[in-house]
Amino acid sequence: MNCKSDFLAEYLRRVLQDLPSCPCAYPLEAEARAVSLQDERRGRSFRWRDASGPREHLDVYQPTARFCLRSLRSVESSTLAAQHCCYDAGSRLLTRGKGAGAPDLVSTDFSPELHFKVDTLPWILCKGDWSRYHAARPPNNGRACADNPPEEEYLAQLQEAKEY
Repeated sequence: MNCKSDFLAEYLRRVLQDLPSCPCAYPLEAEARAVSLQDERRGRSFRWRDASGPREHLDVYQPTARFCLRSLRSVESSTLAAQHCCYDAGSRLLTRGKGAGAPDLVSTDFSPELHFKVDTLPWILCKGDWSRYHAARPPNNGRACADNPPEEEYLAQLQEAKEY
């Protein structure tokens, strides 16, 4: 998180360019199988898989999320990354706050161990202050979805994170 490596800065820039935008609504069919969704910004479809199961520990890492999606790597990708998007109980994208997803620099499909070291461990080192983590890896809102959670709730979550 504090590393000022030019390589890492360039890699993060490529990750943010390569990854698909989070859909504004969780596709309920993703609970049962991988889905293909069109990304107008990229001009092509991307495959997504549910990331809400018990192994994801939403109660710890995205405590206000009910569903999450993770993009699947494609042959066109120039990185090992995956987009991680999380949704509230109404299937609306969490664009900010403690339940929002963030880009994974290393996809769990590529290496669960490397994903833990590169994506999960920095979150743990932030001691649960998701705002620090999101400052380095902002949640995606490339489709300009409505702000979620609402401002008052978001500010309360932010205050709680700072006092943790």
